[in-house]
Amino acid sequence: MLIVQRRNFLAATGVFATGVVAGCTDESGDGNDGSDGSGDGGDGGDSTPTATASPTEGSQTATVPVGEVVDGDRMSMVVRGVTTQNSLGEFQEADSGNTFVIVQLVVKNTTSSDFISFSGFLQTQVKDSENYTYSQSIVGTGRTFQGGQLAPGEVSRGNLVYEVPEDAEGLTLQFDFQAFSFFNFERVTVDLSEQASSNADLSQSLNVEVHSVGDEVSYDDIAVSVNGIEFESSLGSFAQAEEGNEFAIVDITTTNDTNEEKSISTLLQMKMKDGTGSSYDLSLSALTSLNQPYNESQPLASGESRRGKVPFEVPQGVSPLYWIFEFNVWVDGDKTFWNVR
Repeated sequence: MLIVQRRNFLAATGVFATGVVAGCTDESGDGNDGSDGSGDGGDGGDSTPTATASPTEGSQTATVPVGEVVDGDRMSMVVRGVTTQNSLGEFQEADSGNTFVIVQLVVKNTTSSDFISFSGFLQTQVKDSENYTYSQSIVGTGRTFQGGQLAPGEVSRGNLVYEVPEDAEGLTLQFDFQAFSFFNFERVTVDLSEQASSNADLSQSLNVEVHSVGDEVSYDDIAVSVNGIEFESSLGSFAQAEEGNEFAIVDITTTNDTNEEKSISTLLQMKMKDGTGSSYDLSLSALTSLNQPYNESQPLASGESRRGKVPFEVPQGVSPLYWIFEFNVWVDGDKTFWNVR
């Protein structure tokens, strides 16, 4: 059977945005420089939120500026910067009179043992001073926020994009958590026109077993092993990594020990992630240039093993670097990490 992704709805193409909204900038970049950040980002959880809370009967809300961390008992989050741009890459342009608002979001699972799910697409919206709301746009910046399953101690870092009128004022970003029990607040509002005195960050501290190259891991009678890793700046004549990037090519083997066919998806079940929590998707251009790509065109038969290579475009020299496989995208707790550099 084909396993269908339920957690991740976002594209991951385009370029990083520039520009400023109401003076809100990310003074230390987007966190993709290989550092682990400098925020508290500790494991475990404090049941008392540290953000400015305005509780009302039967609910609780928090309103914070850009750069201030909101801590719940199982999750922490911070908006690190806001920028605007009228176009993203060569082919993504805002409608006439509109602009893209790019929000740099960092979220951390602060539990010691629980997996949680977070969707920037389903749980956020931008609102202006006239109470108009704007949903997230399906466009990419090259650093798109990857929602979905978060392992204990894991950070997800990236951009949320919203298309709004150029003259919109008083923009706020609203996070709704009413349907989720893992966060203290029912709603968190970030004032995108206000900047905290210091720009906080969250650091990743994985509290799960991290495997090494050569290790095989089995889950529900599906086995996956990482045989090796290589790095290349180009593959053939048509796949060239962007300046400052390289291709990380993972050699994997999958084995189906169940009694039925199983389909494996490179796009839905495999990711690369660095030590800051930034994620990197499969490079389709590099995949078509490989001599021995992982072949997912046919399901794995019962008892079958299949080997192949899967490429990801990552910042050159970034370390640590993890290859991630989700055995079943419908079930929390199966997300598995291999340290490949």
